[in-house]
Amino acid sequence: DQIQDAFDTLMVSMPPEASKVTQWFEKTYIGIRQDDTMDRNLPLFHPQLWSVYESVELGIPRTQNSVEAWHNRWNTIVGRPNVSVYMLIEELQKEQQNVDDQVVRILQGESRPRPNQYYIEKEKRIMAIFNDHKNRP
Repeated sequence: DQIQDAFDTLMVSMPPEASKVTQWFEKTYIGIRQDDTMDRNLPLFHPQLWSVYESVELGIPRTQNSVEAWHNRWNTIVGRPNVSVYMLIEELQKEQQNVDDQVVRILQGESRPRPNQYYIEKEKRIMAIFNDHKNRP
């Protein structure tokens, strides 16, 4: 309901030139209102699929950047047209050893690489807004 209410609030201030985009967004992500009722049709992508509210609340990353970084690294290692099964197995074994080494370092209390200050500040701002969202219009 908060997403629908926020969308309705934003719609009041949207210029007419944005109507095609806002109609598409409403149909795809919010759900079109049924006549003059408060009920809406189901959107193509329900907010449970794309809303990061619960992720922020639980401290779970909002993006898949770490997975994408690993995928890029893996493509660099194995990213060639004709990779043999033996090479794949060898690279998977190296990757497993790398992960095992990281786990050992963490268990021994070694600190993880410090995140970039920009991202630390960004997270603080997002959390401040999140924690204060009930006090906002």
